[in-house]
Amino acid sequence: MSNNLDVVLPTEGLWRGTETQGIEDFTINLDPSAASTLEQAAIRLASQEGEVTDATQHDLPLDELEETIEKVRNEILEGTGMVLLKGFPVDRLSSREIAFFFWGIGLGLGTAVSQSVMGEKLGHVIDTTDIDPHARAYRNRTELTPHTDPSDILAFLCIYPGATGGISHFVSSLTIYEEISKNNPEVLEVLQRGFHYHRFGEQEPDCPDITPWRIPVFSVNQGKLSCRYVKEFIEIAADENPQAVLSTEEKEALEIFETTAQREDLRVTFTLQPGELILANNYTVLHARTAFTNHPERKRELLRLWLTTQPTRLVVKEIFIYERAYNGGEHGIVPQPGQKPSFASRFDQRNLLDK
Repeated sequence: MSNNLDVVLPTEGLWRGTETQGIEDFTINLDPSAASTLEQAAIRLASQEGEVTDATQHDLPLDELEETIEKVRNEILEGTGMVLLKGFPVDRLSSREIAFFFWGIGLGLGTAVSQSVMGEKLGHVIDTTDIDPHARAYRNRTELTPHTDPSDILAFLCIYPGATGGISHFVSSLTIYEEISKNNPEVLEVLQRGFHYHRFGEQEPDCPDITPWRIPVFSVNQGKLSCRYVKEFIEIAADENPQAVLSTEEKEALEIFETTAQREDLRVTFTLQPGELILANNYTVLHARTAFTNHPERKRELLRLWLTTQPTRLVVKEIFIYERAYNGGEHGIVPQPGQKPSFASRFDQRNLLDK
């Protein structure tokens, strides 16, 4: 395997934070008039029985908003890879109404997939560490370092911000690749070979905790460079499985990738405000978040979607963490009734081993 993949990096996706005006350069505003049809449909559906995720595009027509959503979709898939969509009417709609409105936007961009073993396709991002100290990342308030999610597009809609912290950092993985190619090309082969990932019990039944295959940080299919990176999953796999132990060379490659991804000159930093939706291409953009605190009267609250697009991006199968997607099936995490997205059982097992 050569150090440099046979790929031409698209200019639009090679952005650097210091060369932009910040998140404003990625912002598109919702026109209230164009969004009125969707808003009225959301209000109507919210007054009826039924699950939000059962609603279809017929139920939630975009109408005049369709042109804007297509522009957003093209920017995410073929442009910078990231859009901040502003103007969601969270101030005048109920929680259920805004959920339908958000779901309608998602339907215009792709197909929602399961985000955890609970099987939720419309995710609720809120701190639950008061009842589960080991809740998975999107359900706790600790820092999240740069990573990607297992879908084509991620979408976070801010309903209520935290009291402090919760600052988002987004960075182009294409720019990271370009920087490493120039400054540390010797580690690219290691990153392309990839690493085993720990799946924390969220894999399909009868599948191992750690991926049997290596997941490449960088890979290419039909000329398009894609990235997959979750530092914690790699490190825990190395801690728990002798076959996944990291060599000195691999540790160096990960450190270089992590340091590059955290560079202040490369990333765009912002704090989501109520009514703002951040969307990003999981294969070309990494996202992170600082730790946060909640207001005494109300917790920080976001809604989340993981979306696959049609057609979906062509990627190598080794980029997938779970067997179903690896074998050509649906993306996301397979629902497992009765399970929770928590690492408590793993910590309990470790504590027993330590005694």
